[in-house]
Amino acid sequence: SNNNNNSGSSSSSNNNNNSSNAAATVPSSSVVKKSLEPHVYEVSAMSFRGLALEGKNQSILVSGESGAGKTETVKICLDHIATIQGGLLLKKKKQDKAAGTKQKQTAAMSDIVQRVLDSNPLLEAFGNAKTVRNDNSSRFGKFVQLQFMDSKPSGKSSSSSSSSRAYQSCLLVGSHVDVYLLEKSRVVGHAPGEQNYHIFYQMMAASDDLQRDMGISTVLRNKSSPASFPYLGIRNNNDGKPAQHA
Repeated sequence: SNNNNNSGSSSSSNNNNNSSNAAATVPSSSVVKKSLEPHVYEVSAMSFRGLALEGKNQSILVSGESGAGKTETVKICLDHIATIQGGLLLKKKKQDKAAGTKQKQTAAMSDIVQRVLDSNPLLEAFGNAKTVRNDNSSRFGKFVQLQFMDSKPSGKSSSSSSSSRAYQSCLLVGSHVDVYLLEKSRVVGHAPGEQNYHIFYQMMAASDDLQRDMGISTVLRNKSSPASFPYLGIRNNNDGKPAQHA
């Protein structure tokens, strides 16, 4: 209701002067932005800005129902933050005599984010499963922490370039991932039409050499399908009848 005056074609009769002045000074993009839901690129950019310019820790909460795209949104957010910093460092590198040092910092930054992204398949193998609503549903919570370092020199910078230098001096140096609330009960039972965690099916689909390396080739010799294992395939319903294969 607060945005009615801005979005409507006419202003309120109580504050004609104030509202008309506001309509003349506020850019149309700002009015549109207020009416839109949060966007992953805007949120990640504002988070990096708050960290670099204001020096305050930032937190981004990604929530939603099953299948809404939380995992993919986190990947996009991490990649966008890395892209913002990588572009700023690349711009600074061209203006800096010590180009080799900046190249190494950019490469290190990219490597850190890439390691975080590369850890997703491993976490998903042990923590994601097929449900009736999502073939790759995360059955655990994840807290990803990106660790930045302020590399500004101790001296004061000029006011005209302070913002630019603040951005360029905020360097990504590490990361930490915590997982919690894993649905452990799924290991020993799942609803009809669902599956256990991906890792079990991946082990069964692995090559003979990998199965020998994992020490499971003998166990799987006469069991070629998940249905051979009660925890992976057939489940009994409450009436004692076997459920359909997961």
